[in-house]
Amino acid sequence: MSNSNKHAYFIGGGLASLAGAVYLLEDGDFKGENIHIIETLPILGGSNDGAGSKEKGFICRGGRMLNEETYENFWELTSRIPSLDVPNISVKDEILAFDHANPTNAKARLIDKNGNILPVTDMGFNTQDRMKFLKLFFADENDLDNITIRDWFDDHFFTTNFWYMWQTTFAWQEWSSIFEFQRYMKRMLLEFSRIETLEGVTRTPYNQYESVILPLKAFLEQHKVDFSLRKTVTDLDFADDDGITVTEIECINAEGNTEKITVNEGDLVFFTNGCITDNSNNGDYYTPAKYLPSNPPSFALWRKIANKKPGTLGNPDPFFTKPDETKWYSFTPTFKGNKFLKLIEEYTGNKPGSGALMTFKDSSWRMSIVVAAQPHFKAQGDDTTILWGYGLYPDAVGDYVKKPMIDCTGEEILTELIHHLHFEKHEQEIKDSVINVIPCMMPYIDALFQPHAKADRPAVVPEGSTNLAMISQFVEIPEDMVFTEEYSVRAARIAVYTLLGLDKKVTPVTEHWKKPDVLAKAIHTSYRN
Repeated sequence: MSNSNKHAYFIGGGLASLAGAVYLLEDGDFKGENIHIIETLPILGGSNDGAGSKEKGFICRGGRMLNEETYENFWELTSRIPSLDVPNISVKDEILAFDHANPTNAKARLIDKNGNILPVTDMGFNTQDRMKFLKLFFADENDLDNITIRDWFDDHFFTTNFWYMWQTTFAWQEWSSIFEFQRYMKRMLLEFSRIETLEGVTRTPYNQYESVILPLKAFLEQHKVDFSLRKTVTDLDFADDDGITVTEIECINAEGNTEKITVNEGDLVFFTNGCITDNSNNGDYYTPAKYLPSNPPSFALWRKIANKKPGTLGNPDPFFTKPDETKWYSFTPTFKGNKFLKLIEEYTGNKPGSGALMTFKDSSWRMSIVVAAQPHFKAQGDDTTILWGYGLYPDAVGDYVKKPMIDCTGEEILTELIHHLHFEKHEQEIKDSVINVIPCMMPYIDALFQPHAKADRPAVVPEGSTNLAMISQFVEIPEDMVFTEEYSVRAARIAVYTLLGLDKKVTPVTEHWKKPDVLAKAIHTSYRN
């Protein structure tokens, strides 16, 4: 049966929705003009962002790391999408060619309070740490509901080199879910053996908005996909039966007027139920970012429809009701010239783009920075440089700037960074080269790691659903790990193939944690010094 007359509605304009639209076009026989992507913001991309200018400075709220060996469906998707910059090549091949030409090999993964680059081949484990790891590796994840990392491990674990590196690479907190931690342990066991160099990290040529989202958007535009921006979905109506069939989508448009979209028989609805960058806010060199956690829109809609269908559409409360536990503060400095980046290169031995994350281990903010290959934005040109950083403990008072990070301006964050690097004698020269330092507060950025029950995340296609799928980082996908590009793409692909009943396979999770050579390297890593 042809799907060419059916319509599909995507609520949210992030990576999952864009991926889902590609799969509907290429595998589902949908017409582009019948695919509608509805987004609150004036721009697509969701949490894959990157914006700004040479005059006002650039901003990345965060950075999504890629991995060549484990992001199975992400690479399948991007192999279908033409590069915007290189003729006759896919986005996948463009990214991998760039990454292979600019390999990651961090030489300054951890830095102490005296500015010393620490040796980190020794994970720092004692026997108790190793035993706890082994127990977790073999634990049944169904027994790990609502347990935190702090509940599982003893105090010593949180002083190890491993914790400082693993925590800041993926943005864990001590109160994060041990269930998610176990998934990461298994899925990223390859990275455990090289966590000190981060050589498994795959980088895009530019920020992910320009390297991933714009090519996807261009591909969909060529197929006449309908983008409805500045429009917020506020409710979904369901048929009056025990199943899950969406009959109407209620929206508020840019003018503040209510619109209602009828969902006809055979039409499909895909909902990004939860967005980690909801309610984010930017500051500037002279102004802190505002902390505005109230009423995140994706949570409000998820809560509303979950109440209508109890027990089937998940429970957003564990993820979105404790913003003080899920927030962190990122910052993007932009400079005229490359003075600061040259100092960092001389200090670390890493040219821009080769060093990945640098963590100031003793920082009260638990601050880390990344110097990407330059330019990180196409609009930078040769005379402008940027870096990115974040602090996991934004409520803590700085070590040099005696204020909580959450109250700091861009200049104050830069001051703290300069002092952690012990570049004080260059401070004025560095600040004279600043175009802007844009801080960003994200109240829900770590929401997906919150302690929760497995049942709090709905299935991609909930039981009883005839036309609704959930395609966010807050759905349950066996064996896979959240906070990744792969999770979004995998969710979208599962959703499309399941709702359409297609005889096509979603690329399975590669079980690296079951491979003898990977296990042997991990055991060796846990004992090396």
